[in-house]
Amino acid sequence: MAVSKKLGLRQSFNKMKFSLAVADFLTGVQLLVVSTYNFSWSMNVSSTELDQRQFLLTGTPEATVGGIFLLLAFTSSLYHLVYMGVQRLYAIKWPRSYRLQKDFHVYIGLAVVWLLALTSSTVPAWFPDSMVYTYQHTIFLFYVSNTYYSTQGGNFTVLIAMMICFIVVPYIIMTCSTFVTLYSVRTNMKKSKQLKHGESANHNAVKVDSKEIEMCITVALMQLGFTITMIPLVVINALIYGNSLTCDTGSLPFLLCFYLSMSNSFD
Repeated sequence: MAVSKKLGLRQSFNKMKFSLAVADFLTGVQLLVVSTYNFSWSMNVSSTELDQRQFLLTGTPEATVGGIFLLLAFTSSLYHLVYMGVQRLYAIKWPRSYRLQKDFHVYIGLAVVWLLALTSSTVPAWFPDSMVYTYQHTIFLFYVSNTYYSTQGGNFTVLIAMMICFIVVPYIIMTCSTFVTLYSVRTNMKKSKQLKHGESANHNAVKVDSKEIEMCITVALMQLGFTITMIPLVVINALIYGNSLTCDTGSLPFLLCFYLSMSNSFD
């Protein structure tokens, strides 16, 4: 019975990893196929042609599909990490209940993850007066922008609200679950060290310590990796939306921060 439970838990975790792999694969398609093609084209045309292409593609079905695809790839990876972080906390905090978790509940959680990602990626289409999908020759991909991005001092309120709701808030949730997980691991380790009721009990305590230390390291590395790759993009977007950076001064930092954030999918 114990073996079947462990196998079930491993299979549930493998389902989450497979779904995350699909999300990361979408990111790979963006980076290795879409951006490579656009980069090749951009290197053989003039700056005037680049500007014309961006203007002509703004708001078109091609830009809309490409922009949704990009945002879906990015947010789905983020939401998967949030979900897996919460699952790790669930496993540490309530291990018995976690062991009894059915596959159906895992499928529901993954369905919610993909639904949230799809919803967040289509939000710009709901506010055409404020946001629009366009071709960004800076990153060689389709991206969301202010509808009047060429106008100095444009209104970025909706873009800022979107970033907070669909990127910053999930990141905060993941961070909170990570700290609670680390605290729970530390508490459990203290309790296990207090078990001194014989050699077998001490041996089991060592086992608990080893497993929870491994869990602690995994959670910490996941949080650190996503922080290093995502926070710079959020900061650079905030500076651009706040008109602190112009196209001339913000293009290169945005390019570097954008592809740094995408590198998280290669973990």
